[in-house]
Order: sequence, then structure tokens, then C-alpha cells
Amino acid sequence: MGETRITAKDNPAVRHYRRLRDSKHARREEGLFVAEGLRVVRDALQYPGLVQQLFVTDPAWKRYAEQLQGVPVCHIADAVGAYMSDTVHTQGVFSICRIPAQSSPSSLLHPDGRYLVLCDLQDPGNLGMILRTADALGMDAVFSAGSCELYSPKVVRAAMGALLRVRVCETPALPLAALLRQRGIRSYAAVPSGNALSLREHPLGRGCAVWIGNEAGGLPEELIAACDQPLTIPMAGDAESLNAAMAAGILMWEMCREGRTGT
Repeated sequence: MGETRITAKDNPAVRHYRRLRDSKHARREEGLFVAEGLRVVRDALQYPGLVQQLFVTDPAWKRYAEQLQGVPVCHIADAVGAYMSDTVHTQGVFSICRIPAQSSPSSLLHPDGRYLVLCDLQDPGNLGMILRTADALGMDAVFSAGSCELYSPKVVRAAMGALLRVRVCETPALPLAALLRQRGIRSYAAVPSGNALSLREHPLGRGCAVWIGNEAGGLPEELIAACDQPLTIPMAGDAESLNAAMAAGILMWEMCREGRTGT
């Protein structure tokens, strides 16, 4: 397996990594994203052809060499690793990866599926946590409508590999709502309160999609109207609403409980 060594911060490969790290335009134009950290890079290596280039510091190579096999390695000086890192305490493991081809919304839908639609979420940490929960619970797909970039370094890191395992599709909201209705999949708009059904009285299950809105503003009225039913999580305390990732987790859990069928 070929190996090279990089000691200079102005090396072209390092500059390329930094450009992909810092520029959404560069990621989209080249169809590449960066991943930092042992866990996410190790997960990426499980998919043939996904990792295009691997960078490892000497201390990291001594610790993790057996877990980082399969592609050529660029050994980098510690100072170069610190320059490439987007974290406070780097593990010294970095990769440039190919953005997987996205499936069409239509190809991901089936009558007994369980889906989550994220509308205008702007916190990468929330998006990453939601993807991890969707992975853990076995959701059929997650749709992103106007939310923060899926392959930004912060989302990739927060998702901890779930981004590679969960079927994720970026798509406009209103056409998706129409497609869900056409396929006979009920859409539920998650709202804080109002004239909404209570989750306690209306359990979810298969054959439905739950819509989660922006952290600050929630779902716009036009999307609530495009869904079949508004739905709220009942709360006993004085809090007006839940964090978007927490609400999504509760609703996904309800969808994925065995023996449930959406009604």
C-alpha cells in the first residue's frame, strides 16, 4: 500500500483538505467532503471507494494502524494535523471522501415506511444527533428540506458515521408533501401545541412521516397545512417546546415501536 509523508502546511494535499473543510461550494463542486476522527474515518473505510485520501499523524498511526487499512496513507507531522483539524483536541486521523450519490425521494418511499422530514434545521449538532437516532432506530429514510448542509464537517462529526448508514435525501418540502400523499403515507406536522392531536392519544407507526421544523420558528403554516395532521408531544412542565433533536427522537421512537401502524 503506497505511503507518503507531509511535513509542510502548504502542501497541495493539505491545502485541498482545508479548502474542502472550509468551503461548501468546493464540496458541492467536487463532490467530496472531509471527515476527521477515528470513528467516522473507520466507518467510511467500510465502503469501497468512499475514502479518496487518508491522512494520519505518527502518534495516531501507532495507535490505530490496524483500523485504518485499505487505502494509501499520507503520514503527516503533528503540526500539519493541528493545522488541518477542525476540533480542539484532534485524534490525528483525517480523510477526504466521496459524497455518495443521492437516491430520488420516490425510490425511498414504500407504504409501510417510517420517515422523518427536517425543514430548515440550522444547527449542525441537532442534524447530526437526529441522524444518529434515526440510525439507531432503523428509520427508512430522512429527508432534508432546506436544512443545513449534510456534509459540512460539523454535521459529519456530530452524526458519528450515521450519515453513511442512513438513507438521507435533500429535497424541496412542498413537492415531497405531495409525493407522500400520493403514495398513501400520512404526514404529521410536529407543533408545540394549538389544535393538534396529542401523541399520547394518537400513537404513530408505519406508513407515516413526521415533519420537524426550524429550531426557532418551527414549521411554517404552509407546510403544516400541506401535512395531513398537526401533532404535539404533551408536556407536564412549563416548557413551551422541546429541542428539535429531542422532539425528533421521541417521535421516531413512537414510529418505530413494534406492532404500530399509522392511522
